[in-house]
Amino acid sequence: MSLLKRIEKTLDERLRGIFGGSTDEPASSEAIELYRAALDQVAARASVGKRGNRVFPFDRVRVELEASSPERRALLEALFAPEQMLADVRSSLVEAGVEAPEEIAVTVEYPENPAVEMRVICEKAPEAQAPPPPPEIPLVPMRLITLAGASSAVDFLADRPHINLGRVHEVQDAMGRTVRRNDLTFAEGADEITATVSRAHAHLRFDGASGDWRIYDDGSSVGTVIFRDGKRIDVPPHAARGVRLLPGDEIYLGQARLRCDCA
Repeated sequence: MSLLKRIEKTLDERLRGIFGGSTDEPASSEAIELYRAALDQVAARASVGKRGNRVFPFDRVRVELEASSPERRALLEALFAPEQMLADVRSSLVEAGVEAPEEIAVTVEYPENPAVEMRVICEKAPEAQAPPPPPEIPLVPMRLITLAGASSAVDFLADRPHINLGRVHEVQDAMGRTVRRNDLTFAEGADEITATVSRAHAHLRFDGASGDWRIYDDGSSVGTVIFRDGKRIDVPPHAARGVRLLPGDEIYLGQARLRCDCA
């Protein structure tokens, strides 16, 4: 037995169970034909997918029906039960070789002044829009006070969102090309402390989402460490999140030492 024949039999039995007696009246036969037509219209909205397969590109089916009298509405409501219709929509799509989305919503409506006896609308639910990101926090400048080592500025104002720290102003590759410029530098050859600072040692970055300054080790040879309230915090090299800085933190670039102060 074909799917449509099975559906017709199920509809006929459903009407008998609800109304009793025979369902051979013209109104009942017409309503069953209307139901079949609705399923046909849904299957006809299939399209060709990216892999050449047939797909149903919608996840919402809305059926609008004309109910000219309370009796006709009761008949249609008995046939066009949304839960049962959803199962029949899926079955008819499968029989037609059409792939359906995992979730389909079926609704049945009875507008007051319909233009036609039945209208089937297939729609795709709008994708949920991600909430807009919170506004960025304005940059809060920070001072870096040199406590040990020969830096280019004993009292350095970090007033830009990205600050590079290193031994020389311009870092060059083997071909003599400049690959990085440091904002706070340490005089090369000035003393043993300064010699422990790598050419491209670390950088600071202001996080506009949290309002924090963070420090990142750029693969220095001796490492970057923070001391906070007497506790040592190692800055992992090339860590994606770096380490948050707080006022009063002391930063060790090798043996060179800086203190973070509020601007």
